[in-house]
Amino acid sequence: MDQDIRKNVDDYIIYEDVKKITKESYRGILEKYIEYVENLSRPPTRKDIIAYREHLVETHNERTAQKNIVVIRKYYAWLYAEGRGENIAINIKGVKIPNTHSKLAFTVKQAKSLVDYAFFRSTQSMTGLRNLAITVLMLTTGLRTIEVARADIKDISERDDHKLIFIQGKGRDSKDEYVKLTEEAYSLITDYLAKRKDNYKPLFINHGNNSLHKRITTDTISSFLKDYIKDIGLHDNKYTAHSLRHTTATLGFKAGATIEQISTLLRHKNLNTTLTYVNDISRAEDNVEGLVNDAVVKEIYNKRKGIT
Repeated sequence: MDQDIRKNVDDYIIYEDVKKITKESYRGILEKYIEYVENLSRPPTRKDIIAYREHLVETHNERTAQKNIVVIRKYYAWLYAEGRGENIAINIKGVKIPNTHSKLAFTVKQAKSLVDYAFFRSTQSMTGLRNLAITVLMLTTGLRTIEVARADIKDISERDDHKLIFIQGKGRDSKDEYVKLTEEAYSLITDYLAKRKDNYKPLFINHGNNSLHKRITTDTISSFLKDYIKDIGLHDNKYTAHSLRHTTATLGFKAGATIEQISTLLRHKNLNTTLTYVNDISRAEDNVEGLVNDAVVKEIYNKRKGIT
C-alpha cells in the first residue's frame, strides 16, 4: 500500500498543470498525508480523512488546514478518474476560513513585550536567535509567513544606502518585489547568519534534529509565534502570526504613513484591502457605544446603583 500511494502521488504531481512552486506545495501536503496513512493498519477510509481534517484544524491555522483538504480532495478525484481507486474524499467538507481581519493587531505595549520576549528566548539557542530575527523582520516589514519561508540569503541586497530583501510574494513566480530592512532587523539577521556558519541557501532554516538545516516552513513560523504570543499572556486565538502584519499596518498608519504607503509596503493588489486595516483602526478608537451609554444609560444606572 505504501509504495502504491507514493507512486500515485508522484504521478498526480506530474499530471497537475500548475506552476512548479504549486507542485512543490502539493507534494509537501501529500507527503504529510502519506505519513498519516502509513500509520494506519488498513487502507484509509472517508472517516480517516475527516479525522485527518480535524487533526489539521487543531494543529494548523484554518487557511493551511483548508489548503491541505483541497489538495487531498483533488488527489482522490484524480485517482478515481484514472481508475486507480475510490474517491473516498468526495463531498468531504472543507475548513471554514475566518475573515483575515478578525485577527487582532498588537498594541505598542504588546508588540514591545513580544519583541522583548523574543530577545530573551534568543539567548537560549540558535532556534531562539532565528525566531528573534523573524519576529522583528515580520513586525517591521509586514511580510507574510510564506514570504519569510521562501527567502534566501542571496535575496538581501542594497540600494541607495538601504538594505533590502527581495521577496516572492503571494501568488508570484519570481522575487520581483522588495521591502526595506531596518538597521535593527538587518543586524539581527546578520547575527543569526554569522552564528550559523554554513553555506545553506535559505535565509532561515530548521535547527531541530528531525529536520536539521532544511528550509523553515510556514507551519514552524506560525507555531513558534503562537507559543511566544501565549507566553506573553495573550491567549485569544485572534492573535496569530498574521497579527504581526496587521500590526505593521496599524502602527504605521498611526505614526503618519499614508494609506498608499501602507498598501505598497504590504503589496496589496487592491487599495480596499488596505482600507480594511484602516477601518479596523478607526473602529477600535471610536466610542459610539460610550456616547450612547452616556446619553441614555449612565444617569439611570448610577441612580439605581446609588453611585454619586
